[in-house]
Amino acid sequence: MFANTGRGLRSAAPHAALAVSLTLAAAGCSVDEGTKKAAAVPSSEKITIGFVNGNSIQFHTCLQKALLAQAGEEGVEVLTANSAMDPGKELSNINDMIVKGVDVIVVQTVNIDSLQGGVGRANRAGIPIFLTSVVSGIDQSKILGAVVTDVEQVGRSLGEWLVEDSGGEPVEVAIIGGAPGAAADLMNKAFKNGIGSKAKVVFDQPALWQRAKAQDVAENLLQAKPDVEYIFVHNEDMAFGVEAAFKAADRTDIKILTNGGTAEGVEAVGSGRFAVTVSNTPKDVGEMAVENVVDLLRKEPGAKKIEKVPETVVTRENASKAPPYCG
Repeated sequence: MFANTGRGLRSAAPHAALAVSLTLAAAGCSVDEGTKKAAAVPSSEKITIGFVNGNSIQFHTCLQKALLAQAGEEGVEVLTANSAMDPGKELSNINDMIVKGVDVIVVQTVNIDSLQGGVGRANRAGIPIFLTSVVSGIDQSKILGAVVTDVEQVGRSLGEWLVEDSGGEPVEVAIIGGAPGAAADLMNKAFKNGIGSKAKVVFDQPALWQRAKAQDVAENLLQAKPDVEYIFVHNEDMAFGVEAAFKAADRTDIKILTNGGTAEGVEAVGSGRFAVTVSNTPKDVGEMAVENVVDLLRKEPGAKKIEKVPETVVTRENASKAPPYCG
């Protein structure tokens, strides 16, 4: 469990300086030894979370909104920071939360590889880390826990949908991804495995989660690979940029597969503008993160270290029943 200085998982810093930041959770072990048991935080003591968010796009703002709302319901304090898709800034934000003496750091990571250093620093400080969205590539003995958006399952589900929709026939497929280094890489690999051997990925470029960038990349795609029949776009905001490029070129025949479950994305599926999306809402991620962090720190019976966020494959047939995205 995490080594600490005699107050369980709580810091010696005054409560006024404490903040809340949620990510993938720190486990029950000390980074250095992994031998000392951490005491449960009593229900009479307020928990402070330091939440280190990864970006400011819709997913991240909705995640933070849900996290703060759930924290308010549970009487938890939260301090927030944003890494703006910069791994160096993420490490700096984690350091800041350590200095402020939060009880737990929740991280929506920018890059799994660079996160390792942040986990190590938090562990050495005796502050548990909790992760949101992804946990692959992290030693789970060094985190408190995680609420996971199973991005690999998203990729598999969309790959399987493509195979069914195409009847298993040979088709050309394009991918416009997010930012290399974390969820995008995992989702891409699973999608490529899911489409089988007959569908061929002929174009694969990132657009860094930006709608305008995705539109530019889609325009390049139409020039380079005009025969493409399906395109997997890593989130719905970028998918709208892709749709704009296709409309301008009168190429509404290309089927757009995407991920998110926003109200706008679900409406686009329902109206036939997108072929399919996957809903795994940041509302669920934020709410579950706070609930699980509290249960793990208080050592409640049945507390789950790793829990997956529910996923719904949304098509035109079930779009009216898609879960709310932002709450």
